[in-house]
Amino acid sequence: MAANRVKSKNLFNFRPAGAVDAITEANEKEMMEKSGMDRAQMMETMRALSDEEFAGMLNGMMDGEMMDMMFKNSLFAEGENSCDQSTMAVPTTHDGNYAVKVLVHSPKALAKETSKPCIIYAHGGGAVAGSASMYAGYLSYMAMDCGVVVFNVDYRLAPGTRCPNNVLDFYEVIKYVSLHAKDLSIDSSRIAIAGESGGGYICAGAMVQLARQDEGNLVKLAVPIIPMLSDYSFSDTAGMTKEEAENAVGQQKIWRLIAGPGMEAMKQDALLFPGKADELTLSKMPPTIIWDAEFDFFITEASRFASRLRAAGRLLELVIIPGAKHGSGMSPINGCFKMEREAWRIAIQEYLLK
Repeated sequence: MAANRVKSKNLFNFRPAGAVDAITEANEKEMMEKSGMDRAQMMETMRALSDEEFAGMLNGMMDGEMMDMMFKNSLFAEGENSCDQSTMAVPTTHDGNYAVKVLVHSPKALAKETSKPCIIYAHGGGAVAGSASMYAGYLSYMAMDCGVVVFNVDYRLAPGTRCPNNVLDFYEVIKYVSLHAKDLSIDSSRIAIAGESGGGYICAGAMVQLARQDEGNLVKLAVPIIPMLSDYSFSDTAGMTKEEAENAVGQQKIWRLIAGPGMEAMKQDALLFPGKADELTLSKMPPTIIWDAEFDFFITEASRFASRLRAAGRLLELVIIPGAKHGSGMSPINGCFKMEREAWRIAIQEYLLK
């Protein structure tokens, strides 16, 4: 295992801020006021919902003002205009014959290049909400800003599908892009995978599947971002951070929706809980950056996974954006956005493009 260790460039050493960024706090407060509830009321409402009702509420939130406030802005509109937009379908058979829809955001500046680097991305939403189309502006901006093609995967959501079908949808897109790289004008030696929150789980689950198939070499860089990774939310909240404790009940609902009735039997399956992957599986994963936020409600899970990947020799960096909350570094309205985007661009430049 020692001979298989990746080498970190030690690019990041952010100091904790100790407090949430003031602009982020103000924006969150505004969002709560628009909903007509304060945070405590919203959490109590969430706790009272059935699992299926919770999924419906999360879908409603992502379809409404929350995502508009985050993603509808001139910067992301510029990103969309700067990219050629197309769609492809990837055939799969792991859960019947199903074609996974993928939105492709390709910078116009790279149009003449025949061997482009790419990021295959899984959107957030707890793997129960959201869609690739919601992320078109954000990921087009990422494509333009980093000089890569982004494959934006519309994987199937729970409870309409159950684990591992969501992870395998994403895995099959990775395989498809790798096998058809020449036809897609992609450099097969510069493929990255990423995803945030529920998409971070999808990304990490795909890392497990790649390792199990001895295919970790297909991916040059993996970046699970603010990822949900384990059943930590089912543990005692007394030892959790404030953010973790507040969101524990909602996260329990999400895991039950993803796993379905067979959850108890799957508790040790790393395709459901990637953070539980054994040492051999970890050692076969692609080179990885774990990307999190100081006040994220998955910070303990992410830090533990990073420590285990480091011991297995597969961790490049653990990045923790100071003053940031869950997903706040993704939107230009927040103070941490510029810091996070600059760090992301550096990480892609140094670990994928070179």
